[in-house]
Amino acid sequence: MSRRTKWMVAAVLLLVIGAAVCAAAYAASGFSFGTFSTVAYVTNTYEVSGRFENIRVLASTEEITLVPSDDGTCKVVCREEENDPHSVTVRGGTLTIEKTEKSGGWSLHVGVVTESPAITVFLPGETYGALTVDSDTGDVSIPADFSFDSIRVSLNTGRVQCFASTKGEVVITTDTGDIAVSGLSAAVMRLDTDTGRIKVSDAAVEGDLEIRVSTGRATLENVRCGNLSSEGNSGSLVMTKVVASGTFELRRDTGDIRLDGCDAERISIRTDTGDVSGTLLSDKIFLAKSDTGKVRTPGTTEGGSCEITTDTGDITITIAAG
Repeated sequence: MSRRTKWMVAAVLLLVIGAAVCAAAYAASGFSFGTFSTVAYVTNTYEVSGRFENIRVLASTEEITLVPSDDGTCKVVCREEENDPHSVTVRGGTLTIEKTEKSGGWSLHVGVVTESPAITVFLPGETYGALTVDSDTGDVSIPADFSFDSIRVSLNTGRVQCFASTKGEVVITTDTGDIAVSGLSAAVMRLDTDTGRIKVSDAAVEGDLEIRVSTGRATLENVRCGNLSSEGNSGSLVMTKVVASGTFELRRDTGDIRLDGCDAERISIRTDTGDVSGTLLSDKIFLAKSDTGKVRTPGTTEGGSCEITTDTGDITITIAAG
């Protein structure tokens, strides 16, 4: 047996022995990963006494949830690392929640973590000013119990669920996280994700509604807005009962676009290899073109303009009866 083969056999034996030791320790712990955690987590409650209008959360991996207070007081409950607590303060009319990062630097975060950190904000009121959330991988949940002057959420891989209405803008951006918006009204809405999915349902946007995805799928259902614009690469766009008083500006590369019972005063759709299909609610003057795909549009000569252009995609549009 060569020296190289002997080393390989020894390495395999060490791996088997290591796996056996880990399995035995796991069984001895009652099959609980929590036993192996090297990071101590505690639950701390921070009472908030100062008056505030705005809420600002700067987080890392915490799951962030807003809930109504059942006793008329404001408090923040954090499931957090024992040696790395959060700071909860009221300054200049803003409730700010963030990591203290007092000492230890990066070394505080080294270890085996088997628990999930969380921030739960108990709010006694129903209306607030600006809500700002900036985090990395934690999920964010904003229920319909509250309304805000504006909502801005920025995440990397976290998922965002927003059901709260605003007087102003709703701006939500993620990298790989999904975005779900439902049952709310806003003056302006901008939703942006790369590989995540976007779903908007039962929403009213007075002005512009902007939807941007890269490879993710965008779904809109029962939505009314001033103008709708959407861009994407390979992600598809599916719209059901979406009506804009102004324009549709829809762009996709390889993603398909489908409209079911939708309408706008002026419609402009462009894809490369994606198909365009669906049903509109009113007559349009169509200008449809595909280089190699099939084109089927009504021969109506009245109504607003509807321009549809694809390279290799098919175009099939009809007008809903009655």
